[in-house]
Amino acid sequence: MGIAEDLLTLAGRLANPTPTEPEQASLRRSVSTAHYALFHLLIREAVQAWSGSPSARFGLARSFEHKKMKQVSQMVMQGSWKGWSTPPPLLPPELQTVAKLFVELQEDRQQADYDNAKIDRAGLAFDNWAKIRTHPAANEYLLSLLIGSKRE
Repeated sequence: MGIAEDLLTLAGRLANPTPTEPEQASLRRSVSTAHYALFHLLIREAVQAWSGSPSARFGLARSFEHKKMKQVSQMVMQGSWKGWSTPPPLLPPELQTVAKLFVELQEDRQQADYDNAKIDRAGLAFDNWAKIRTHPAANEYLLSLLIGSKRE
């Protein structure tokens, strides 16, 4: 199990604290942890395709920016993203769902509004990603998360 899956598991545990754990602090932390689970899943998927050295892969992973990832994800969920190939790849609905959930989880993390349902959204994003991770559009989405949107 990787860090992304570990974070998703932790988010679920934090969303349902034991009677001895601080409930509000655990709930707030669960929202942030759910976002970071998806954040790390997408970065891991992008970096795994890189054939460079381990130190180069580490540097690549550190280059992803929340703001850029959110902007690209917003374009994907709205259907305005062009991808990098010509013609652009068809957008599978699961990729649009992953992008939408990424945006929502990032906004939820900033609000930390104590809604446990947000953790379920991270799990849904993981499930959708597993369905389309080898789709050409998914690969181009990962590239866009690092580089940004395609210039026209």
